[in-house]
Amino acid sequence: MPFVKCLAVKLTLLLQHVQLLLGWSATKGDVQNNTSVFDSGLPAAQQVLTWTGGESQESSIDYLKVSVKNELQRRLSSDARIVLQGEEEFETLDVRYTNYKRPWYIAGVKVAEERDVIETVNYARARGIQFAARSGGHSLTTSLRRIKNAIAIDMRSLNSIKYNKEKQQMTVGGGITTGEFANATFSKGMEVTVGSCPCTGVLGISLGAGIGRLQGKYGYLNDNMVSIRLLLANGTVVTSSKEQNQELFWAVRGAGHNFGIALEATYQVYPQLNDGKHYVVDYEFGLDKVEAVFNALNALSSPMPKEIAVFVIGRRLGHNGRVSSSSFPGYLSVIEPSLTDPQPTININLVYSGPESEAEPFISSFKSIGPEWEDLKTAAWDALPWATYNGLNNVLCTPQGWARFPIKNFYGANVKEYDLATMRAFFDSWAEMNAKYAGEAMFSVMFESFPQQRVREIDDNATAYPWRQGSDHFLMIEAAYKNPVDEEVFEEWLSSHQDRFIKTSGYGRLQQYVNYGHGSKDPPEALYGYEPWRLATLRRLKVEFDPEGWFNGYQPFVEMDGE
Repeated sequence: MPFVKCLAVKLTLLLQHVQLLLGWSATKGDVQNNTSVFDSGLPAAQQVLTWTGGESQESSIDYLKVSVKNELQRRLSSDARIVLQGEEEFETLDVRYTNYKRPWYIAGVKVAEERDVIETVNYARARGIQFAARSGGHSLTTSLRRIKNAIAIDMRSLNSIKYNKEKQQMTVGGGITTGEFANATFSKGMEVTVGSCPCTGVLGISLGAGIGRLQGKYGYLNDNMVSIRLLLANGTVVTSSKEQNQELFWAVRGAGHNFGIALEATYQVYPQLNDGKHYVVDYEFGLDKVEAVFNALNALSSPMPKEIAVFVIGRRLGHNGRVSSSSFPGYLSVIEPSLTDPQPTININLVYSGPESEAEPFISSFKSIGPEWEDLKTAAWDALPWATYNGLNNVLCTPQGWARFPIKNFYGANVKEYDLATMRAFFDSWAEMNAKYAGEAMFSVMFESFPQQRVREIDDNATAYPWRQGSDHFLMIEAAYKNPVDEEVFEEWLSSHQDRFIKTSGYGRLQQYVNYGHGSKDPPEALYGYEPWRLATLRRLKVEFDPEGWFNGYQPFVEMDGE
């Protein structure tokens, strides 16, 4: 026994010495005692080590980058590549929709196959280096700010697409975007719910829920998830479905970012209705029509027919203040000085998943208000993201568009119906802010109103997503700016309006779609449900599948020190 104790002491001292030499430090608590890392009960001995660099942070990071490239490259496939911060190609790999409280990487791994993801995770975990997987680069949450000096795992090459005609199922790799998934599904004569932004990673979206225009017919995208292959932090790959790892399957559909990296998923898809053709209507109204527009939208939403979805877009400059749909809509300059001074407008985008003749009764309530501009057309289902609201996604899906105002702070809320006084106060303030900070900042608004029929036919407890009965309208507001000089002002403006949305939401509390969560202000209950059993179940499963807390970057539901 004395020999065993002596050996244990020597090993402990050796570990401490290695940590000091390499610049590792524990992110939570003290490795030497048995205190809890989180209130969820994760043991301190299993906490994540992160690189701090010791006394010379810059030199330590430089050494770490070189060692990562030398050590990890030999473990990867021949087609995989490692790009270091400071190298020319790194900027392309590192670019993202927003730089506000973002994750910071020292290296990126452009994987070529699944084994590369596994090897990168195993290596990073062994070295105590944080990591995160990315496909579209659209994550908005500020909780990702905790990821520092990390390795980015670029999943885009995992872009396999397989269709099972007999089962009517699509199986896609972890790097597939929403647009690619929609294109492939449409080409088979099929459809299913997808999000409105085509350049987001489709698996990442469905780990939250996957809301979208067709949810009244098919439910959320993750309601149609048949199975998922998930890489855990310990390097094992598990398949989760209604038949395998059932509790994990429940958890990943609503809180999946907390458990692992999605390598592949299979989704049920459905034969297209109306040959996949949708009737698209865009109207623009002056701000004097705010009450009339939202009164019409409330009436349409009680309940909203399953064939309809409506977006509300705030246009900083109206239709005569934009160059064209192929330029930079919403960001832009006046076409010609001789034109009437462009004013802000509200863009109502209504999509009817059927023929034009059937859509007319639902369109007429908006038409009668007197739009300043209209655009009516028929578009294929997979082309909707590009055909709606005057082609705004042509900007939102390009690094050039992102770079115009690179810092974007985002807030959201769900409401049962639109409160007219709240909408009036918001849009007046929104117009004032855009006028005051023109050229330096832009304030955006996008409200999503979707049908709920199939969503609410499914049991409330079927997945970890908690708001089937409490997410009639999704409200998103954003401040995008060039430098942080007025950041506190913008933060206060966004936060105060979120508070007003919550106060008049009809729910009496924040009920937040996890993919739209701010990441600093939203409590876990707002994202994962106020019923105690929900968070208790998620935290129990967290201990089982991610006991060391490697996947605590995206909207964590465990207690974080100093948060």
